Amino acid sequence: MSDHSPQDILLIEPSSLTGSIIVATARQLNLPAVRQVNSVRMAQQRLTHQDFAGVIVSIDEQEQEAIALLEQVRNDTLAVNANVPVAVTTTQVDASTAVKMKALQVRRVLIKPFKVRDVIATIALLKDTQPPSAPQGARQMSQ
Repeated sequence: MSDHSPQDILLIEPSSLTGSIIVATARQLNLPAVRQVNSVRMAQQRLTHQDFAGVIVSIDEQEQEAIALLEQVRNDTLAVNANVPVAVTTTQVDASTAVKMKALQVRRVLIKPFKVRDVIATIALLKDTQPPSAPQGARQMSQ
């Protein structure tokens, strides 16, 4: 489906079941379209050519590749804005991972298993988050 809009959210989730639930729920709630890919490699291909309003990435199965992808985003080497809001899903967060996520300006970390409502709230948060260069009235995230 190539009905892509720069307002879409890119979801990098290896589980087709989890991804399809998130995509369908976002659609039913009239949130921005969520475009799912199953691997970091597929996400990199999409982000090389397309802009997105936000990115949600699972870092469990391909942690090094996912972090490298987020570094590429923040280094402005892809089509997506370097300040794009990012959220991460994972089964656990240790101190080292938390430091990496902070350095990569991750807005939210969702611990698996998470409730669908938490992902939906995250999609809404990413949609409403302004990049740091936004006017002063823009909403800032504390997480």
